[in-house]
Amino acid sequence: MTKADTIDFWHVYYNKAKIREFNQYSTREIILKLNKIKSGDSITVKYFRDTPCSYCSTYLTVESGKHHVILTSKGKGTYNPISFSLKDLIAYRMSSGKNYFDIFYFERENKSLSNKIFIFRIKLE
Repeated sequence: MTKADTIDFWHVYYNKAKIREFNQYSTREIILKLNKIKSGDSITVKYFRDTPCSYCSTYLTVESGKHHVILTSKGKGTYNPISFSLKDLIAYRMSSGKNYFDIFYFERENKSLSNKIFIFRIKLE
């Protein structure tokens, strides 16, 4: 179990099942099998930091390559869930051939690279 400390941590869910727990020092890759993904499947992230904000806008971006944004999901407050559908990643993979997707977290609509936090990578096999 991950405990709050002075480092950020986040939990990743596939649909409603927790599949991974990460922090700033973990290896952060999730491998998903294409033949097991169903049309309504999603990834949800609950991100926590030692100075939480209850009302700030929070975001996830899914990016491929040189910070090409494929999709953005919005939430409210730290440790509240933010989700995105896997169908968009599969569609992008079909059109581009890309298998890797980087997931970033940030707060307050400031999307500059210096404010985004890389949280994990998804590899589709």
